[in-house]
Amino acid sequence: MMIKPSLPQEMTIFFDAENQPNENVQMGVVILQPGEKRPLEGFARHGQDEYSYVVSGEAHTILEDGQDLVGKPGDAQLIEAGEGHINYNDGEQAAVVVWMLVERVE
Repeated sequence: MMIKPSLPQEMTIFFDAENQPNENVQMGVVILQPGEKRPLEGFARHGQDEYSYVVSGEAHTILEDGQDLVGKPGDAQLIEAGEGHINYNDGEQAAVVVWMLVERVE
């Protein structure tokens, strides 16, 4: 078992190909401050499926087709590989979101 504690600031990567044996998985946490948007321009896109879990605050995800998904504490979300998305926080408190990128293995 591997445990990597951290006090997250902005985006922290806990596990990736550099520090754990499964190069098909990355895990981290992002803190979106009130008014913050990521990425600043365009859409984020990954070659892996992105799973996320909202720990606190509210985090919006806008998909390329215009859907605006609101994640509240306890909500989980899946963004499929290749799907463009933007994350933002329009609330009054920081949004803490744990995320995982998982490579599909055929």
